[in-house]
Amino acid sequence: MDARIVVRADAMFEALLGLALLIGAASGALGAADFPHPVGTAFVVIVGALLLGAAVVIWRGVSLTALVAGNVVTAALAVVWLAAASGFSTAGTTILVVTVAALVALAAAQVAALR
Repeated sequence: MDARIVVRADAMFEALLGLALLIGAASGALGAADFPHPVGTAFVVIVGALLLGAAVVIWRGVSLTALVAGNVVTAALAVVWLAAASGFSTAGTTILVVTVAALVALAAAQVAALR
């Protein structure tokens, strides 16, 4: 797989997730009731904005090794958070599980592109 395509796919995922969080928070569809305390709506907005910034940085070019490491660490932390914390709504759980699956798939594609 072409490295440039994998990097761009990662950037697009980060942007889509960021937009989903921002739109969800702005519309009231996501907020404090969807994630364990102390995560609230403001935190959802901050993470969404940070993901949009990350998407821009990744789109401009980041090493595949850095992306693999970031995606694997983030996926692992998300799994630990989901297992250790209570208070996730169905929407919060779904977002987290889909994010983990996407990060693992992206990391696998990035590893393949390194070869």
